Amino acid sequence: MRAAIAAFIAAMSALALVRWNSWTYGTDTGTFAQVALNAFHGFTDGPEHGSHFGFHWSPILALLFPIAALTRSPLSLQIVQVFLIAATAIPLYAIVRTYAGPSWATRCSILALVYPPLLSIAFEEFHELAFYPAIALGLVWAADRARWGWFFLFSIAAVTIREDVCADLVVIGVVFALIGLLSRSTEERGLLAGSPQERERLTVAGLWLALLSAATLAIYAYVVVPHAGGWRPSHFYTYSFANGPLQAVLAIFSHPAAVIAAVFTVGRLTYLLEALAPLAFLPLRSRWSLLSVPGFAGVLLASDSIVWRMGFHYSLLWTPWLLLGAMWTLCNLVTSRHEESARRWWTTAIAVCILVLIFFNPMHPAHYLRAQKYAEPQNASRAFACVPADAPLVTHDEWFAHIALSHPRSANLDEQAARFDGYIVYTPRWENAHVQTAVLPQIEAALRAGRFVRVCRFGDVSVLRATSYRTGE
Repeated sequence: MRAAIAAFIAAMSALALVRWNSWTYGTDTGTFAQVALNAFHGFTDGPEHGSHFGFHWSPILALLFPIAALTRSPLSLQIVQVFLIAATAIPLYAIVRTYAGPSWATRCSILALVYPPLLSIAFEEFHELAFYPAIALGLVWAADRARWGWFFLFSIAAVTIREDVCADLVVIGVVFALIGLLSRSTEERGLLAGSPQERERLTVAGLWLALLSAATLAIYAYVVVPHAGGWRPSHFYTYSFANGPLQAVLAIFSHPAAVIAAVFTVGRLTYLLEALAPLAFLPLRSRWSLLSVPGFAGVLLASDSIVWRMGFHYSLLWTPWLLLGAMWTLCNLVTSRHEESARRWWTTAIAVCILVLIFFNPMHPAHYLRAQKYAEPQNASRAFACVPADAPLVTHDEWFAHIALSHPRSANLDEQAARFDGYIVYTPRWENAHVQTAVLPQIEAALRAGRFVRVCRFGDVSVLRATSYRTGE
């Protein structure tokens, strides 16, 4: 298992380095680097024009402050993400080893590490949900083995990841509590086997998780969000029957026909197939996969297709639970003396994962591992050297990802750039329809009108400074 994790970390870190040097990481990498660096100053960042709490409840990002402060490079967060995704195999190994032995624990860990919806996130731009799979499965391991101190620590960590995680954990905590309350088995083989150890304490632990998650969610919704100016991701759930995730869920009962018409689409169906097929549909044979339902609901009820596009971080809301269901199916086959059948299913799942990575890779390596000529990274680097490190600065998304910490007052280029009081670093060759039609014409017009002066130029990369801006102010 250690060799598999080490190989995963080495391979994905190498790809992260290639992608970094290709300048293809986008805004989110730079945004989260700034949030981590400003963890003790309100979790603020440039692109979100204030605190990240207006978008997500993520105090756990404070753990990354030392890394951001020491490295001053957003690349460090991408490497952290590789380690966090690799860490998913650790609690999974511990769970499976208890029931099926170390050999099968290693096999299941390998399957998790090549599972495309999980593996692809080690390649994606950094997001706080990268903490979730290992912590979620750590909660299951702790509940299964009656390690209540660990359960307490994992629960505290879990509710600081994101508000949608809290919503999921309310349901999962209730499930744990009901299992402890309703179980009548005295064998105490473990939670996953349906005969939990220390049933009374499991009930208390489940209720603790549910109440802690609900209280955290309430504090975020009714205290933090109003102070931060509203919950801005609500636009992901804008329908005629809903304006937010809670309303979207409730609409299942109040507007079922509208929900069916809006949600049952080909794109969402293929998303489900991409989730289940690489695991050879093994999760469908385990009731533990039902823990993925809240996560899937949050994803599939979104009105914006970017949420249910494989390779994006939203998949981490359900990934640990599908992996748990698949692994428990294999464990059942092994413990019921059908090990040969388990081996065939495991081999099939590994083969499908490899085929998906070859032909339908959600990482899109052909695109993200190849530098775009228009990006001109060498000229861009020279241009940024013309800008004082403490000056306000806006630039293209992928360039912002590189300089978010070296220029901590930086943000990404948007429609307001022509009125920006600071520096602009840009190229007119940037291949993005929105930039070409809505951003660059305004910048060029502002330059002609004398609102900016060009202070540096390298190739097609220009550095503009607002005439109203005074260096050092």
